[in-house]
Amino acid sequence: MFMKSLLGVIAAGGIMLAAGAANATVGTYTSQTAYSSFAGGGTIGIQDDVDWGQFSLAQNNSSINNSSVANGATMTTVNNEKVTVTNGASNGFTVYTNGLTGTPLTQGQRWDGDFANGTNVLATGSTSITLTFAGAVTGFGLHAQTSAAGAYGFTIQAFNSTGVLLGSISNSGTSTGRASSSFNTAPFAGITSTAGDISYVTITATGPNTGSGFAIDTSLIYHFANNQTSGGGGTQTPEPGTLALLGAGLAALGAVRRRRNRA
Repeated sequence: MFMKSLLGVIAAGGIMLAAGAANATVGTYTSQTAYSSFAGGGTIGIQDDVDWGQFSLAQNNSSINNSSVANGATMTTVNNEKVTVTNGASNGFTVYTNGLTGTPLTQGQRWDGDFANGTNVLATGSTSITLTFAGAVTGFGLHAQTSAAGAYGFTIQAFNSTGVLLGSISNSGTSTGRASSSFNTAPFAGITSTAGDISYVTITATGPNTGSGFAIDTSLIYHFANNQTSGGGGTQTPEPGTLALLGAGLAALGAVRRRRNRA
């Protein structure tokens, strides 16, 4: 009778763990405000953004603007997330600083200014960029802009460690060129998963004006504290009550085994 009760306790704990995983939700956003409001609410971990200028310096470049980043390059972030960048054409990347410089503002940077002025962007001649994380993340978002002027779109697809598509989000805009009036007009897209199981994302530019490539700005990343370079691969942390229940069951099982050994 005791063993049946014990097995019931352990089974209940397993059901609770499964329910916790099943309750994970994927959210998509076309507004940075909405994305940051959800992600920054503390429900999906810590913020750990990737600034492409710092990524460039991590590749031993002496300066940021117009610097090269090799395909497959990796950087460890402030909060120990390791990020690797690749693109569909298997060629390298260039990091530019967006916008204008000086007083009054004059042309001085190397990227057309639809991002925030002074933002460092990662540019590719390909139509896609893939970012892979050593520890799965809970949220990812950014702005994008094509090199060529005109209308365009882009899509973010998020995948887990086995390559299963978790969700996707698209947005569109118009690349207007280098002018102070166009600052902060690049469209935004973001995606979150409360399970913390986003292992890599692919950003793909779409539309008639993508032939010369596109760029992305600072990647807005969130992850659980244990989903870092030395952490886990996206396993949701069990609730304390579930852990206590399982702990009690395992302790009771140990007591039964000790009694049998004494007998």
